[in-house]
Amino acid sequence: MMQKRLLALSLFFLLFQNSMCLKLWIVSSKMRTTEDARDHKTYQKTRSFLKAKQWLEYKLDPEVSKIEFENQETGELRGIGLIKCYVPYGIGEVDANEHEFEYVVKVRDGHAEMQINKIFSFIRDPNDIILNYGPKNEKVAKVTIRSCFRPLLDDFFEFIK
Repeated sequence: MMQKRLLALSLFFLLFQNSMCLKLWIVSSKMRTTEDARDHKTYQKTRSFLKAKQWLEYKLDPEVSKIEFENQETGELRGIGLIKCYVPYGIGEVDANEHEFEYVVKVRDGHAEMQINKIFSFIRDPNDIILNYGPKNEKVAKVTIRSCFRPLLDDFFEFIK
């Protein structure tokens, strides 16, 4: 009887650790968000929407990334993305090189915007186990956005012209 309880408790701890604990030590979601909106005469509702969809499918890592909602009529795309981009955390710390996030893209004639939310940064070991997670503080969140997501947004807006 005691062995069954111990086994059940161990199983619960293992499941809890893999789902909840990984995200307990990251900075608030307010600091893990960035967005940009641009106006350009070459943005066309239909053409730029299709190019945005193409960019999302080819630029983001297909392992996790997927478009979850698309509406060409309103020019909106929503989904989950994964990019690989090295971000140094500091001396003696494991650095993040993968970043998972949610995105919202809106395209209209002459205007486009992209919002990136819930950035979750991590590194995997060779056995596909997540070793580090974050951004764990405001400074690291800002570095992650500046180093990885600002260039990503610039590339997106340039591609859909």
